[in-house]
Amino acid sequence: MSEEDGAQQAREAMGLFAKSQEQALKVAGETINRIRGVAGAAADPEELLRQVAELSGAVTGLAGSATGVAGAIAQPLQDFIVQQRKLAETIAKFAEVQAELSGVVAEFAQRQASTVAALEKVTTPVLGLMGAQRAGGETGS
Repeated sequence: MSEEDGAQQAREAMGLFAKSQEQALKVAGETINRIRGVAGAAADPEELLRQVAELSGAVTGLAGSATGVAGAIAQPLQDFIVQQRKLAETIAKFAEVQAELSGVVAEFAQRQASTVAALEKVTTPVLGLMGAQRAGGETGS
């Protein structure tokens, strides 16, 4: 899933969430109005039962939309977590390779130092005879 797809899903999920909140407010308002109406007048038991059934259906619909919102939000978040885990694994592997490379470079530096030491042993007598100066500014005499 691309980043744009994830962002689009998140926007759609937030829109769905906002609609479900509007629906919840509407159901709550209707419930309060119905309770006031029932409390203020002697209601027919069958009418009261019908209103309770309608309210129950609305609450069930609201619960279904909340589940849909949770699913729409959860999937992009889970995808993001999976990608972050893969990135962490890749970084760990990179660190291992860097550590190996560091060992190889350190060994190369040690061999280079040994090569320079051997060259100095071989060339010091010759350079001393020729009177050449060493790299440190000393003369061979």
